[in-house]
Amino acid sequence: MTSPAEPASTDATQARQLTKPLRELGALALLGANAVFLFVGLLRLIAPNDYSDFTDRAGGAFFAFIGVEAVVLPLLAVLLATHVSPVLPKAKLITQVALGEYAVSALFGTLTMLIWTVGRLAKAEVLDALLGVLTRFAWLVIFAVAAWVVYTVWRALYYVPRPKPQPGVYGQPQPGWPQQGGWPGQPGGQPQGGWPAPGQPGGYPQAGQPGGYPPGQFAGQYGQPSPTFPQSAPPHPQSAPPFPAAPQSAPPVNPA
Repeated sequence: MTSPAEPASTDATQARQLTKPLRELGALALLGANAVFLFVGLLRLIAPNDYSDFTDRAGGAFFAFIGVEAVVLPLLAVLLATHVSPVLPKAKLITQVALGEYAVSALFGTLTMLIWTVGRLAKAEVLDALLGVLTRFAWLVIFAVAAWVVYTVWRALYYVPRPKPQPGVYGQPQPGWPQQGGWPGQPGGQPQGGWPAPGQPGGYPQAGQPGGYPPGQFAGQYGQPSPTFPQSAPPHPQSAPPFPAAPQSAPPVNPA
C-alpha cells in the first residue's frame, strides 16, 4: 500500500516572499560593485608608482576589466531582474546599465591587452607574451558569451526600433492634386484625384446641355477666336488735332 501524498512544504514559498523585495536591491548592488571595481582598475592603470611601469600596470589592470567580477556581476544582475518571476519594474534600466559596463570593460580590456603584449615583445619576452595572450584570449571568450547573453535579453525585450517614414509623406503626389501633364480635363491631365471632366457628374456642363452656355458661344478652343465675336475691331479714325492752329496776326500798319 502506498502512503498518501504529504502536503507540499510551504518553506520555499515563505522564503520567496521574504527575498522578493530584495531582488531589485541585490541587482543594483551587483551593478554598483562592478562599477567600483572598474573605476579602481582604471585608477591603477593611469596612476604611476615606483614599483611597476606602465606595461606591468596594464597587465594587472586587464583582469580588473575582463575578470571574474567584470564578467559575472552584470550577468547575475540581469538574470535576477528578468529571469525570476515577476520581472522587476527596473529590469530595463538594469539591463542597459549592465550593457554599458560591458562596453567599458571591452574597451579598456582590449586596450590593456594590446599595451601589455607590445611591452612584453619590446623586452624580448616572447614566451611570457605568448602565454599571457592565450590566457587573456580565453577570458575574452568568456566575457563575450556573458555580454552576448545580456545583449540578447535587451534586444528581445527592451529594444524599440525607430519608425520608418510613411510613403507619400514627402516627394510623392497626393490625392486631389493634378498629375503630370496639366490639370484634370485638359490634354495630358489625369481626371483621377482632381476636378471632374466636363460632362461627368459633378463637373461643369458642356455647351448645349441644360445649364450650359448656348451653342456657338465660347466654343473655340484655347488660343482660337470664338465664332460669335469679331476677330478684330475696326480701326479707330485718326483723331483730329486737339486745338486748331491759331491764325497768324497781320503785320502792324505804320502810320503815315
